[in-house]
Amino acid sequence: MHRLRRKIPSLTALMAFEASARCESFTRAAEELGVSQAAVSRRIKVLETEIGRPLFSRAQRQAQLTEEGMRLFAAVTGAFDALADTVDVIQAPRIDLTVAVSVAFGHFRLLPALSAFREIAPSLGLRVISEDVWNAPRDRQIDVAVRYGRPPFAGMRVVGSLREAIVPVCAPDVARALSGITLSELAQQSRVSLIDSDAPEPSWLDWSRWLRQSGWSGPPASSLLRLSSYSDSVFAAMNGQGVALGWTGLLERPLNDGRLEALDLPPLWPEERHYIVVPAHGRRSYNADILIDWMEKTFRLSEGREVT
Repeated sequence: MHRLRRKIPSLTALMAFEASARCESFTRAAEELGVSQAAVSRRIKVLETEIGRPLFSRAQRQAQLTEEGMRLFAAVTGAFDALADTVDVIQAPRIDLTVAVSVAFGHFRLLPALSAFREIAPSLGLRVISEDVWNAPRDRQIDVAVRYGRPPFAGMRVVGSLREAIVPVCAPDVARALSGITLSELAQQSRVSLIDSDAPEPSWLDWSRWLRQSGWSGPPASSLLRLSSYSDSVFAAMNGQGVALGWTGLLERPLNDGRLEALDLPPLWPEERHYIVVPAHGRRSYNADILIDWMEKTFRLSEGREVT
């Protein structure tokens, strides 16, 4: 018989022991395991007899471990944790490729087009991380990311970019009501409410900075509606709540399908772009190449070659 089969006590007894040691109580362990306190005590006694050493001190009301009990508890806890971790890995869906994007890029560009990517790579296990806090690549494995701003990006290298123009956008009926609006009227909100949002990235423009860079020299604009998410500010504009700033590459889909319209004002062309980036170290995977090639065609990237 294999050595493990001869040496390892019953799993039922070990579970009763682990629960009792962790809870420091046979009674609480029994409640956790759904059995009687007498059943837990009996299992512990069987385990002690099999091992030949006392595992708990009976001198006090609390279930306190002996020295031998502490050694066994450390071993049992580590083994149970390893088993649970292994089961989690086995049960987890297969991940072949991880892509990280901002919440807005996920909402307005990536997710609406993702079914087309699934058609060309139907068996590829894809994980999409949508977040505005940029943690890549230190705390998780990311194969491809979309990052707004200016290079360089720490730990990443650029492989493509999407140029942006920033224009005021709103619902079509609001745009019709604001036909012919001037920069001065917009800044003073004489005919419209401005919608702003917290910046997902330091170089993201708010209304005051956009107006100033567009030529407005009056007092800073103060938006009448401010939301914590840029995506929410866009949805508010779609629903007629006012005018939001629109990054035309990011919002290409709602601008094309008529959910949003750009006001007839000169666009601002920022130096920042949406960049496609990959980890700077290590060889790019075949799956990452498939996704990047698809992004170049789908998003019509202005720069497909690798940039350092």
